[in-house]
Parts: sequence; C-alpha cells; structure tokens
Amino acid sequence: MIPNLAKLMFPAKDIVGVDIGSYSIKIVCFVQEKKQLKLKDWGCIPLAFKADTAPEEKKAIIAQEIKNYLKKKGIQARYAAASVSGNAVIVRYVKLPKLSPKELALTINVEAEPFIPFDIKDVSLTYHILGDITEDGQPKMETVLVAAKNEAVNDKIEIISGAGLDPLIIDVDSFALETLYEKLFPGPDGSAALLLNIGYKVTNLSIVAQGVTRVVRDIFIAGATFDKAIAKILKVDAASAEAAKKKKGLLVSDEDKEAAIGDFDKEAISVSKAAAGVLKDLYTEVSRSIDFYLSQGAEHSISKIYLSGGMSNLGNIAKFMAAEFRVPVEVANPFAFLGEQARNVPADVLPTLAVASGLALRRLKDWEE
Repeated sequence: MIPNLAKLMFPAKDIVGVDIGSYSIKIVCFVQEKKQLKLKDWGCIPLAFKADTAPEEKKAIIAQEIKNYLKKKGIQARYAAASVSGNAVIVRYVKLPKLSPKELALTINVEAEPFIPFDIKDVSLTYHILGDITEDGQPKMETVLVAAKNEAVNDKIEIISGAGLDPLIIDVDSFALETLYEKLFPGPDGSAALLLNIGYKVTNLSIVAQGVTRVVRDIFIAGATFDKAIAKILKVDAASAEAAKKKKGLLVSDEDKEAAIGDFDKEAISVSKAAAGVLKDLYTEVSRSIDFYLSQGAEHSISKIYLSGGMSNLGNIAKFMAAEFRVPVEVANPFAFLGEQARNVPADVLPTLAVASGLALRRLKDWEE
C-alpha cells in the first residue's frame, strides 16, 4: 500500500513519447535510475482502419490502443509528449526587431502574422530566440516561429487524454528528432548534419548545425510514394507493392545488379528501378533545402546524413543516398546512447522509434523552467 501511495503523491517525472503515425503508434518510455537514463519500455502498435471509419472513431481507437498497451506493460507514467507534422505545421526562421522578452510575448501575434500562411486565430503559436544579430545597422533577433493548426493540436491532446495521460507537450516531429540528435551526439562539434525521418506519408527534414536546428521542412515524398511507384511498375495492389519493397530493396552495386539479371529476377529489378526513381525525386527536394541552408551564410556544409522512419529499412537505402549526396549516410539507432540496454529491439523497428524517443527525452523540467 505505501509504495503505491507514494507513487500517487510523488509521481515519476518520466515522459511517455507517443508518435502517432498513419499505420502505427510508436511508444517509448525512459526511466531515470541513479542519474542514468534507461529504457523502461517501447512499443510499435499497428493500426488498421476500415475505409469508412469516422475521424472521431479513429481517435477513440488510437487512445484505447495506447491505454491497453500501457496497462499491459505496467507503465504507470502520468505524462506524455506527442507531436504534429505535415500540412498542419509551419516553421519559419525570421529576423524580428530587438524586443525585450516581455515586449515580444505581448506582440508575438502581430510580429508573426506576416510569416504565417494561416489565420493567426486558427493556430497555436510558439517561438524561440536563437540569438541577437545586427542587420543594416539595426539590432534584431533571429527567431524560430512555429505555428500548428489548433485542430491538429487538439486532436493529439484528445487522443493522449483519452488514453489516461496528461499531454504536457505537443511537439513537432523535426524538433523531436533534434532532441534525440542532441542526446546521441552531445555538444556542438562544429559540423552540420541532415536528419531525414522518412515515414509513410511525410518525410521530416532537419538540418542541425553546431547543436542548433537551422532548417525544418516536411516533404511529401515518403513511404506511400514508394508503394505507389512499385505498384505501378509491377501492376499490383498497394499491399503487394509494400511486401515487394520490404523483400527486394535497392540494387546498388554492380554485383547486385548482375546477380538480379543473371537470376532473371524481374521483381527485384523493377522494385529497385521504381524505388530509385522516388529517391531521385527526394534527393532533388532535399538538395533544395541544403542549398537554402547554405545560402543563409552557413559556416558548415552537411557532413553526415542520419536516416530514420520506416523507409530507412529499405534495403541498401543508405548506400544509395551516400552515392547521391556524396557524404556518409547512417541509419540512426535512437537507443545508441543507452549502450547495450536495447538489445531486445528488432533492428527493423529501431529506426521507426526515432520521433517517439525524442519525445520521451523531454523531461518534466522542460515545462517547469
């Protein structure tokens, strides 16, 4: 009785990271033990909805799935962090007149409105000051503006609350990745990295330079794009295309290509051709973001690319992209900072847990400060 009462009076400050995707829910929970962070649990819950399932019913199903998972695993955490991305979010890096924190808090809606393509009344707006600069002899502040549609934010709050958790923060996928990156690679190292989280509907892009995110963008070339291209070339349905994608991957080396030709493996050749075409399009979009980053007077070019999300499991994707971008490409392990603790997590699941891990790394102090 006493230990349970203690938990109620002094709840743990652990945050459950909940990444709600199109086809699965990813959950990560860390726990602090003797000043060391450990993996308490993780989960990847598949979602399957009928075509005519109403939005409200979908939210109720997702909330129940999260609740059932936490109960099954015996996770008694009280707080959760979720995130939004895609068309519901706008991130802008702007230069505002130099103001005191109090003045900016009072006038932020007016200052931000010219940069936000939504009605300012329909969004939840936040900001972060990167630093002071001087432009044309005038003191200014380099500021990140983040505007998320209230509807998208409220949907996540409703789901998390429905699961019996307190939604302490609704983050942005790209910033959750930044939080994870800081944990994996602590301290500014004088370089710039590109983070690509390739999900089913959206690819989250972040460029982090010396510990600060400089470019954030969502690209609508992702897993569904691959499935559509493969389905078209193989003349099969989406489910068969997804299965072929997981089975075959990309043919990158001359040896792989010659082996596929020698074996008359038309499926492998077709899947590789379709996937390569999509990756070329993704390369073009990512290159535009890199060019934009460099045009802002960046001191460091991209030195490494880290992949995460379900599509990072596509066979040979890191090799293919390394050849395209001509920089090292690595599939991220979101639990690498834990050492040997996360050996029970399947290799193909690890990269899908990146956003959830970044969310789970947000501590309660983030809201107390």
